[in-house]
Order: sequence, then C-alpha cells, then structure tokens
Amino acid sequence: MVLKPVEDAVARILEDVTPTAVERIGLLAARERILAEAITAKLTQSPFDSSAMDGYAVRAADIAHVPVTLTVIGESQAGRRHTGTLAAGEAVRIFTGAPMPEGADTVVIQENTERTGDSVQVKEAPNPGANVRLAGSDFRHGETLLQPGCRLDAAA
Repeated sequence: MVLKPVEDAVARILEDVTPTAVERIGLLAARERILAEAITAKLTQSPFDSSAMDGYAVRAADIAHVPVTLTVIGESQAGRRHTGTLAAGEAVRIFTGAPMPEGADTVVIQENTERTGDSVQVKEAPNPGANVRLAGSDFRHGETLLQPGCRLDAAA
C-alpha cells in the first residue's frame, strides 16, 4: 500500500467541501465560530495619555534632582481632566486612569511623596515617562485585531 503525500490527501478531502455562507452575528453568539473577515478597531484605546498609578503628574525636568517641592495646582480624576497646563515647579494630583494634564510627562507614585497643603515634596524620582499609559497603547483605530480564519473561543 502506497501512502499519498499529505498535500494530496488534503486536496482530495477538500474536493467535496463547500464553504458555508457568511453570517453577521452578535459577539456573544460567535463563540467557537470562525471569522470570515478581519476585525479592526473602530477607535483608539486609550484615547488619551493616562496615569497608570495614583500620585502626582509632573514634568520630568522638575524632578531631576530630589528631594524637590512642587506646587499642587489641581487634580485629574478618571472622567474629569485637569483643564490647566502644567508649568515649571507645578504638579497635579492624579488618579489611576485619569487623563494626563497638558505639560506633564511623568507620574510620581504617591508613596514617594509627602503632601502638605498645596505643596508636594517628591522624595524619590522615577524615570522620565514612568507610570504613564500612552494613547493607543492597547490598540489604534484601523488596527487589525483578529485575522480571518481565527476561531473565536473563550480566550479570544
């Protein structure tokens, strides 16, 4: 008995196979289905630079030499951005997920600070850009998230 090459066997099997029709169904009904076309992002996530930690949004240049005391000019919470622009010697109290204020490029975690009234002393400085999630770090508008032929299962 002579065995056929795998490619020939697969071709023989596929001779009698016809593709099923493409359906548009809801995501919850798509489990264990195969994608007929690519899924692309319809938006950018995160849509803005945000804080990855609770602490203070600062300019890295202002914390190059610590300890340093900065003036706290406001607060940025998730869903409520600080509207001003951060200038030299200033900080904004910021919470995880909150939009970064204009002018800030680094977040100092609250454990490395000491707050007194409208001032905050930075005792330990992170690297520039630390604790900041950049806009689009999860995915960007138009980016392909899943390719055709991908099976949608619980891990997808």
